[in-house]
Amino acid sequence: MSLPVPVTFHHVGITVSNLERAVEWYSKVFGLKPGVALEVSGPSGERVLRLPPHIHRAALLPVGDFAIELLEFEPTRKPMEMRQDDVGYVYTCFAVEDLDDVYQRLTAAGIDFHTEPLVAEEGQIAGSKFCVMRDPDGKTIELVELGPGMRVPALHEAAAAGVDLSDPLIMDG
Repeated sequence: MSLPVPVTFHHVGITVSNLERAVEWYSKVFGLKPGVALEVSGPSGERVLRLPPHIHRAALLPVGDFAIELLEFEPTRKPMEMRQDDVGYVYTCFAVEDLDDVYQRLTAAGIDFHTEPLVAEEGQIAGSKFCVMRDPDGKTIELVELGPGMRVPALHEAAAAGVDLSDPLIMDG
């Protein structure tokens, strides 16, 4: 087999401290409902994940053509205290149609954001709006209203043309 291997995106996994609480939060805030619920234990789960004996429960919540898998493990390990500038840190970003409206509604519902929506004014990301919040376990969730250059077809077009990593768009908020 030659490389690269063609792929599509299916899901991202987020380990949570309490599966029911996390499902309730993602349902309340984003309207996401479980499409499947699992409980995994025994040798196959240990082999696949390369973990010692454990039980894990999971719920996959569909989001468009993609899903979020929320996972709870027993025994529970201590929460990671990672920041976004730590190698290996992963966060989730949801696209919304009207970020100002979403921000107002979620703020009114008690969701705390790092900042109000910020607007990108230059380069390919111009016209996009961004803001960041946290889920109940402190995981970063970015919300974005996509400007024209951030939509997936525009990203594919730019990737095909070639993007020079040595000449990035310099942003100073």
